[in-house]
Amino acid sequence: MSPILLPLLCFGIIAGRNATTDGYVYLGHNEDQHGETMLNIYHVPADDVRCAYLWFEFPGQAAGDSYANEYGVSIASNQCLSREDKAQGGMVYEIRTTAIQHARSAREAVHIIGSLVGRYGYADSGRSYLVADQREGWIVAVVRGRHWVAQRVPDDGIATIPNYYTIGEIHLEDTVNFLGSKDLIKYARKRGWYHPRKDGNFNFRRAYADPKTLADSHNRDRHALAQEYFFGDFQAETFSRKPAQKFHRRHLSQLLTEPPIRNDATALTTVFTMNPSFPPEKGTVVWVGFPGQDAASQSQWTVFMRVPESCHRYATADEALERHFTDVGNYRDRWPEHFYWHYLYPETDIDVVPHDFTVYVPRQPRVQSERDKNKVGDTFNDHFHVLEDPARGLLYAFWTQGSFETADDEHVVFSKSSDKGRSWSEPVILAGSPTLADPKPVAAWQQPMISRSGRIYLLWNQETTVKKHLQGILCGRYSDDAGQTWSEPETVPFPIRFESDPEDPSLPPVWCMWQRPLRLGEGGRYLAGCSRYDRKGIARVEFWQYENIDEDPQVRDIRISFFNTGGQSFDSSTVAAEEDYHPREGKITEEACISGLPDGRLFAVMRTSIGHPVWSVSADNGRSWSRPEVLREKDGGAAILHPCSPCPLYDIRGPEARSGHYMLLVHDAFDFNSPTSYQNRGPLYRRDGVYVPGAHQPIWFGEGSVFSPRETGNSFYTSFTALDGESVLWFGDQKFYLFGKVINH
Repeated sequence: MSPILLPLLCFGIIAGRNATTDGYVYLGHNEDQHGETMLNIYHVPADDVRCAYLWFEFPGQAAGDSYANEYGVSIASNQCLSREDKAQGGMVYEIRTTAIQHARSAREAVHIIGSLVGRYGYADSGRSYLVADQREGWIVAVVRGRHWVAQRVPDDGIATIPNYYTIGEIHLEDTVNFLGSKDLIKYARKRGWYHPRKDGNFNFRRAYADPKTLADSHNRDRHALAQEYFFGDFQAETFSRKPAQKFHRRHLSQLLTEPPIRNDATALTTVFTMNPSFPPEKGTVVWVGFPGQDAASQSQWTVFMRVPESCHRYATADEALERHFTDVGNYRDRWPEHFYWHYLYPETDIDVVPHDFTVYVPRQPRVQSERDKNKVGDTFNDHFHVLEDPARGLLYAFWTQGSFETADDEHVVFSKSSDKGRSWSEPVILAGSPTLADPKPVAAWQQPMISRSGRIYLLWNQETTVKKHLQGILCGRYSDDAGQTWSEPETVPFPIRFESDPEDPSLPPVWCMWQRPLRLGEGGRYLAGCSRYDRKGIARVEFWQYENIDEDPQVRDIRISFFNTGGQSFDSSTVAAEEDYHPREGKITEEACISGLPDGRLFAVMRTSIGHPVWSVSADNGRSWSRPEVLREKDGGAAILHPCSPCPLYDIRGPEARSGHYMLLVHDAFDFNSPTSYQNRGPLYRRDGVYVPGAHQPIWFGEGSVFSPRETGNSFYTSFTALDGESVLWFGDQKFYLFGKVINH
């Protein structure tokens, strides 16, 4: 007899802090919804009776919402049908809301859930709540009526749960690791679900679960995939196990996007990460993946961050709470501008940000579960560089591509256009790993340049045996025939190492290049800013000048001069900031974007973690730079607000024009109450700037106008060209599509 197939209704994972590479507690969850659905996100402020919390709401749903509160408590849940057919209860939705509003620890949340079930009864068939904080994680199994049990996930263990109960043998006398109803066993015996002589030790799962959930192939397939991923085999009866090796958040996120764990009904993926080294309000970050996205590389949300208006349907969370069950249905027609539709209905997504050129639209489906791992991963497209070859009348495009950011199939691709950007050749992979099915060392952060003779150079960050994002050697290839053929890859020597680099000299440094090199260095040499990371992961900015590209050297003979290095590299902790702000990731400076000034100096803008971009000038072609300062609208003007996100600045007459007219892209928003500077990358604004002779800050900026109206996910790693009198910004929208937009002067 084949098992009855049940609807897919969520999947959850809790990992103890000694099972993860960073020592954080993780709670990963896929919320599956069937029928008409809508996701809203609210920051719920504290009042006299509740604490503050972040709320992911599905209107009309009694058991679909998830949360993180200011004490670092996170809650999600999975439906788990029980065999209870007589008992009654009065609560479902109120259980989770009461727990998140009042619990100051995961254990306290467990007690609240248990006391509510014991007092009022649970009204639905059954459910497992996943509860975690910075110290520990719990799974709480509740049954219709007044019975419940909770088990703590060991610090070195991982618990995986589909839509059936996973708690087995219980030991309520061990109150450190178990809590629950005192009469669990007695009641099971009374109902005939447990016979001690026949069944041996009491097993909650076997006694209380609806048997068809345990036999259901959807449940077992998802559970087996997760256990095989972490442990190498499948043991359905095991509550938790120690993984074969510690894992990182991005691995958990990757698993949550694997079918059938992720499926057509998955409406939200969340990875709650809780860092025990910080106060809870700083240590709790939620990584969010909307339909079709991977949570490891997408939006980061915290309890106190400002939530964009298009992410919720009412102005206040109190109104949403009041109308959660009464104002339901017809969501898309009634709230047509809501952010969620662009993820739920991908066909509406491509024209959200106005553009004039389309360079690349992924061939693989937007929905992760529908992609083919044996085909080239192309749904992550970023670090987009376009440059002109005027002698040949061509445009060349280079970018980093993969299945998602930091995926094991990241690679560098090349395409070209012979009709001024109207159409583009099929991308060719020049370095890295093309597919997830057969992963190779990845390549990223490419740097294209053209010598005076027309030789095209492509350099990139090449992963070695060290599996760490951004840690790699510098490799390169060149082409003398407009990209038809390329030389074999070679290594460019790193002639300089610093105290901040890995202590082991055999390990490469950790670095990345964002903007493509421009001819702004001495004598028209190529110059670019480099972000270099120390052993604690703190980024600082140095500058590289490519000395001999115009001599057409072999890649192994390319010479680089390093400026502003070591102790001179930019450190945002020395910047006189507007606020005494201390983000949990530390004070970083990275991703310099360089423009030329009419007076011959160079002006660089960099992103930071202090709430503002910073700027610096060089009067000697980039060899030395002024001490960084907060970027302002003008001398003595308001400081420009910006999270830790790209903030490109370009001369609108051309990237090397020194015209005195500029364009800056910033978010114009920052929440200094947030624990992290990696805040929501909401609407992106264009601010035009003009060179002011004699001013302290040499470029002054006007009011912002909307460039991208998206309420989340605007991370623009861009490039710029001047093409036949038109200036074009080349950008990756959502790190998915690749577009170009004509910039009016």
